[in-house]
Amino acid sequence: MSTQLNGLLLIDKPQDLTSHDVVARLRKILGMRAIGHTGTLDPLATGMMVMVLGEATKLSDYLMATDKAYSLKIKLGVTTDSLDRTGKVLTEQDGRVAPERVRQAVAELSGDFDWQVPLFSAAKVDGKKLYEHGRAGTGSEVVRPTKRMKFWDVQILELGEDRLEVSLGCSKGSFVRTWASQLGEKLGTGAMVEELRRLRVGPWEIDRCSTLEQMEMHRAEESGAGPAFVPMGQALPDLRPVVAGPREIKLVTNGQIPRDLGSRLMFEQKQAIQTQLPVYIKVLTGTGDLLAILAAEPGQGLKIRRVFRGLPV
Repeated sequence: MSTQLNGLLLIDKPQDLTSHDVVARLRKILGMRAIGHTGTLDPLATGMMVMVLGEATKLSDYLMATDKAYSLKIKLGVTTDSLDRTGKVLTEQDGRVAPERVRQAVAELSGDFDWQVPLFSAAKVDGKKLYEHGRAGTGSEVVRPTKRMKFWDVQILELGEDRLEVSLGCSKGSFVRTWASQLGEKLGTGAMVEELRRLRVGPWEIDRCSTLEQMEMHRAEESGAGPAFVPMGQALPDLRPVVAGPREIKLVTNGQIPRDLGSRLMFEQKQAIQTQLPVYIKVLTGTGDLLAILAAEPGQGLKIRRVFRGLPV
C-alpha cells in the first residue's frame, strides 16, 4: 500500500482501544507517521473515526466542526461519576419506568440545552483536562463549564423495563453521556450509558468504514482502502469549490491570489460582508485535487488559509 496517502480514512474503532491506539496501529499498517484524527472516541465507544493522512492533517480544524450521530444503550436506575458503566457507581435504585413516561422524556430532550460539561471529558479547565481531575479524585474541586449542546433526530430503537437504546444527531461539542444523564434526571431514576457507537461524522456513514483488521488485509494484498478512503478534494463537501488553471495554481502555491480567481469569487466576498462571517472556499486542480483553502473575510477580501504541498496537479 502506498505510503504517500493524502486524504481521509474512515475507520470503525473497536471497543477497548484509545484513539491514540488507533493512530499507532494505522501508522504501523500504512508505514507513515503523518496520521491524526478529527475527534476522540474513548475506549468504551466504538464506531466511526475520521483519520487524516499526510497533507490532510492540515484539515483537522475544519473537520472537527462537523455534526455527528450516535446510538447509545442506556441503563436506568444507576448513576456513575463517568456517566457510563466504566465509572464509580454513585446511586442505585429501581429503574423500571412506564414506557409512556420514557417516550415523553426522550421527546423533550430534542433541541438546544445549556448543560455542564461532564467530568470525564477532554475539556480543559485551567490548562488541565477534566478527566485528569476525575481520575485524581479532585473533580469536586473543579468548576465545570456550561456549554450549549444541540440534539435532534432522537429516536428510540429499543425499549425495555429499565433499559433503552436510542439514536440521535448532535452538534460539535455535545456530550451524549450528558444527554443520557439528563434523561435519567428527568425520569427521576438516574441513568448511565452502557454502550456507545458513533454512526456518522459529517456526510460520512458508518457503513463506509473499514476496520483495522481490514486495513491490515489491504496492506497484505497491497490494495487500496476502498470506499473508506476519501481523497482530499472530496474532504470538505460543504465548501464552495473553484477550479484553478495552471497559472493560478502556480500563484496560489506561492501564496498569491490571482485577480481572475478573485473575480470569480465576488459573490462569496459580498456574502461575507452581508453576514459579517468568513466564507470558506476550496481551490481544486483540474484533476480534482485540493490545492488550497481560501477565506472571504468581511471587509478584507480573500485570504489564503491553507496551501497543500506535494499533490499532483
